Amino acid sequence: MDKFIQIQPNIFCEPCKDCGERPVIQQVKGKFVVRCPKNKSHYQTKSGLVDINDWNLKNKQHPPLGNKETSKKKAS
Repeated sequence: MDKFIQIQPNIFCEPCKDCGERPVIQQVKGKFVVRCPKNKSHYQTKSGLVDINDWNLKNKQHPPLGNKETSKKKAS
């Protein structure tokens, strides 16, 4: 079983965009990976230093494109 290092609660981390879990840190061959604790196939950072900024960038929830008001209007 994999051992994970919990990220301190006072450090901001986006939740996993696939399942909503808070990321954890895993040590792999002397290097560190920020990854989803539930599923190894979800996004994980490249092994090396702990890169929470990369995790946040890749897991940011983007708002849908378009304006709700304009999509409901009928074309004249």
